[in-house]
Amino acid sequence: MYKKFFASPFTRYVLPGLLILTLVFAFPSTRALAGELLNLFRVQQVTVVPVDFTGMEQLNGAVGNNISQLISDSVTMQKEPTDPTNVANTDEASQLAGFNVRAPQDITSSRISVMSGVSFAFTIDRAKAQALLDEAGRSDLVLPEEVDGADVSVNIPSSVSIAFGTCPEPSNDSEAAREMDREKNTSGSPGRVYKDCIILAQIPSPEVSAPASLDIAKLAQIGLEFTGMTSEEAVQFTSTVDWTSTLIVPIPKNAASYQQITVDGVTGTLIERPSDDAPQFALFWVKDGIIYTIGGLGNNSQKALEIANSLP
Repeated sequence: MYKKFFASPFTRYVLPGLLILTLVFAFPSTRALAGELLNLFRVQQVTVVPVDFTGMEQLNGAVGNNISQLISDSVTMQKEPTDPTNVANTDEASQLAGFNVRAPQDITSSRISVMSGVSFAFTIDRAKAQALLDEAGRSDLVLPEEVDGADVSVNIPSSVSIAFGTCPEPSNDSEAAREMDREKNTSGSPGRVYKDCIILAQIPSPEVSAPASLDIAKLAQIGLEFTGMTSEEAVQFTSTVDWTSTLIVPIPKNAASYQQITVDGVTGTLIERPSDDAPQFALFWVKDGIIYTIGGLGNNSQKALEIANSLP
């Protein structure tokens, strides 16, 4: 079920930071269980954090399997994804996705695809989560008692991807991954096969609700320390973030660079990851409640800026 959602090239290349970090770090203190008014998390800005991912090495083997099992046992899918739908133009995409889809008028796209939204909820089991931290050798990281039994709900709206150049077909099943492997073996790596591929993705802000009792900064601090930050670094970073409106995007420390730039009339973030075989880039920005990303396997980030600044 979950493999179908995360197997598509769209989510694999363009939105990994968006979706994963929305779930891991963006649980804002927005809802009391006793019926207080909802104040849902909505993305208004993007912040990048360089991470060395040292702690993530512990996710291999039995620990990784146990974490996957815990997530599977805790999650209840309320709306599952369907296969992406290719459409002829942005008018059709807007009607199907439920928001105004933007595309550059002077650049011809190779495909426009709409991915259905996803909704799910999960309940935090503190004892099991703490046991996994202990098993990973991080018993120094202690989850707050109040997280136990906390109900969190996540709604990810429908999204649209617009492809430029030669790009892999979007798919919600593992056949796409197998096809990419076949092409890699016969024609070279994805970085060479799809070197001219650029994908413009747009999605209304995901909405996340959680109990008001959750100490979000503390949970974020624990997550950052697990990935390799010192306690002092994690405290300093979490104190600067508005957890009700900020999307946190992690990048590999010392393996990627980022800079803030003006794009589409707002401030965006350009991330570049050099590589001899498959360099990557991603441009993130938020405007009028819509999160935009432009990503590709290559080093032509200037093309991303041209696309972004030509949106109507």
